[in-house]
Formats: sequence, C-alpha cells, structure tokens
Amino acid sequence: MIVMKFGGTSLADAERILAAADIVRGRMGRKPVVVVSALAGVTDLLIRAAATATGGPPEATEPILAELIRRHRWAVSGSVRSAAKRHDLDLAVDALFEDLRQRLRSVRVLGEGTPRAADGILATGEILSATIVTAVLADRGLPARALDAREIVITDERHGAASADLAEVEARAAAHVRPVVDAGEVPVLGGFYGATPDGRTTTLGRGGSDTSAALLGCALMASEIEIWTDVDGIMTADPKRVTGARTRACVSFADAAELAFYGAKVLHPASVAPAVARGIPVRVLNTWAPERPGTVVVQDAPPGAPPFAAIASRGGISLVRVSSRTLRIDAAFLAGVAAAIAEDGLPADLACETGVGVALPTASVTPSLVERLASRGAVTVAEGQAVVCVVGHGLAGAPETRAKALAAIARHAPEMVVLGGSTGSVAAVFPEPSVGEVLTKLHRTLFEDEEAAA
Repeated sequence: MIVMKFGGTSLADAERILAAADIVRGRMGRKPVVVVSALAGVTDLLIRAAATATGGPPEATEPILAELIRRHRWAVSGSVRSAAKRHDLDLAVDALFEDLRQRLRSVRVLGEGTPRAADGILATGEILSATIVTAVLADRGLPARALDAREIVITDERHGAASADLAEVEARAAAHVRPVVDAGEVPVLGGFYGATPDGRTTTLGRGGSDTSAALLGCALMASEIEIWTDVDGIMTADPKRVTGARTRACVSFADAAELAFYGAKVLHPASVAPAVARGIPVRVLNTWAPERPGTVVVQDAPPGAPPFAAIASRGGISLVRVSSRTLRIDAAFLAGVAAAIAEDGLPADLACETGVGVALPTASVTPSLVERLASRGAVTVAEGQAVVCVVGHGLAGAPETRAKALAAIARHAPEMVVLGGSTGSVAAVFPEPSVGEVLTKLHRTLFEDEEAAA
C-alpha cells in the first residue's frame, strides 16, 4: 500500500486533475490511498473570504465566492465526461458552497472570526477538492471512494495548528480506510484538516496536507509516501536561479529540514517526520513528469551519498550587529541580546566576535527592537541582505568537506558566516543583489566541478 498526496499546483485545473488521475491509474497495483490539497490558490481565497466576512461590508465576500465557484465549476466541466456524473458532482459542489455561505454569514453576524470558525471555512477547499477528484477517478473507470478526514484524523483542540492523536488515527484508519483498500477501491481524503473527538473541524497548520499523508502512511504502515508537486524533487539549487541545478536521488531528513528552513519550499519536513522516523520513505515527485524518479527522503543519508545535498537561499534579510561597548563578550551581554530578540519571538542566526551578528527578516527589525538592542551595545543595521546556506551530511563529519564549503563561501566576501547548530550546514549572509551570482558559483564549485572530476 502507498499514500499519494497531490498538492495544489498538481490540482490547479481540469488538465492537472486528469493528469493526477492518470498517475493514480498507474499505481493501482500498489493499492493507493489518495490525499489531496485544495486547488491551487483556493486556500488564499478562503482566507480572504473569512477576513472580509469579519470586517468588511456584507457584499464584499460575493466576488471572492464567485471566483471560488468559477474555479471549481471549470474544473468539473473540463474533467468529468459523463453528463450524469457531472450533474451529480455539480449538486455536491453546490451543497458545499451553500455550507460555506452559511459559515461566512455566521462570522459576519458575530462580527468576529474565531479560530474554530476559520477552520471550518478553510477546510472547505480540501473537501471540495476531494469531492471532485473522487468523481474524476470514478468517471475514468477507477473505483474511488471519498472519505471524510474528520472521521479519521482525530486531533486536539488547537484550532489552526492542531496535532493529531496518532493512536486514534491508527484505529480510525484500520476501521475506515483499510477496508476500502482491501475491497480494491481507492480511498480519497482531503488533507490539511481533521476533527476533535467530538467532531469539531480543525486544521493542521503549515504543511497540513503533507502531515495528513504522513499520518495515514504511519497508520497504515505504507511502503512509501509519495508527495506529488510541480518540481522533479529536491534539487541541488533553485533551478530558476541556477541553470546547472539537478535532482538529488536521495536526501536525509536532517538535510531536507535544514534546506526548508533556509528557503527550499518543496517539502515541509516537520510534517513528514513521524513517517521518516518509522522508516517509511517519503518520495517527492513531479506531476508534470511522472516518469522521473524524484527524490526520496530517508532518516539517514545512505553510504556513499554525496557530502553536499543542496544550496538554498532566503532573501528579505537585515543584518543587525550589536557591538559590546566594553569590547568584551560575557554571558550577560549575550543573554541580553538574545532576550531582546526573543521578546518579539524572532528566530535568529548568531555569530560571536566582539559583538553579535543577527540575521533577521527585514520586516521584523522594528524601531522598538533596535531600541532594546541599543541598550546592550552599539547597533548597526544593514538591510537588503540574503542568507545562502550549503547543506549536506558531509559537513558534520569530514573536516575537509567543511573546509571546502567555507573556502568557497569566503571567495565571495560574505558579511557573516555561521556553522549550523546541527553542523550539517554552513550559512552566510550576502547583499541580496549578489545572491544569484553567489549561488551559481558556489553550485559550480561544490557540485558541478566535483562531478566533472569524478
């Protein structure tokens, strides 16, 4: 048995939904369980609708609803051939939109949107998607059955960022999902949402559909979890910025997590951590090129894996330097700087010299933060920076590998260099306009030249 999760870009329109159906057909021999995200852009529209219902005029939600209805009707009309099945699907979609209208109306009457109300609204995207995908699979001759994730993915009550009860998910999956698979059918579930034990809809937060796939993979002890998206897998660099970027066949979970933190958005590693910990491979695949092998994420890099996994970057950074007035670094100085940053709940990369260098999102460098830091030392702020990070398991264990990465970075005169806490990464801060050139040259040194030499 495998779990196949299709992201929003893989279900953007009728053409993509049909392509996903063909991919499922090709996996029938492996007993697929299908998890779907909302159609591309739908969650953002639902967020806007909820916000408008809370504070806007009564008629302000109508254009958003009209766009949502248009998107889904277009998907239905272009993907279901049978007139009878298309009629039934239209009725089901209409009923879901009527439910959405009622939820938005309730928010408007109350004058505020509670997290509980928001979850009910946001889950509509995945419920609609699962309804449509199930009908398309059936129309294409595949025995598909829609299942309501609220009956299977049981969570706590933290609306907007709920955590699942894995033991309960295992019991519910055994009762509701496995019998469908055993009957030769394809279960289809919406990702991203679940429910409390008493049936209140919850959502799983960032990477929620990946989380749903991982939970089901664990619960069913799947042989593999497939994450279908719009790229070939985890690549050695962003192909939009580095023409020589290529797909990694295998990446460790730690490397995938580090890459995600520094800007690679292919996978939400924390979401699939339970599956990887149980030894279930997670494979990232491209719906536009399903014949390609993609990247498999495993607990540890296999023997002989390349020392460098990839390079990632993240812009919109300001480098804030706080220099000790005594030119001495002591525990009180470091604790004071850290406390000033923590007061705003900000993550930071730190480097110690005669002061502290902190790379922060530019939007978070507020006057109040600068004022608090100034009480600890002299402060300078350099905006327009970006973080570039080299990631790879080889950085943790081989001094020569770390030296090669540091030397390659040093050639481009970074503003600051930080060895990752896991020792599996080296990050550096550069002026943002130079990042494209830095990425290309680092990639050539660390990936392309080494492959040519081999």
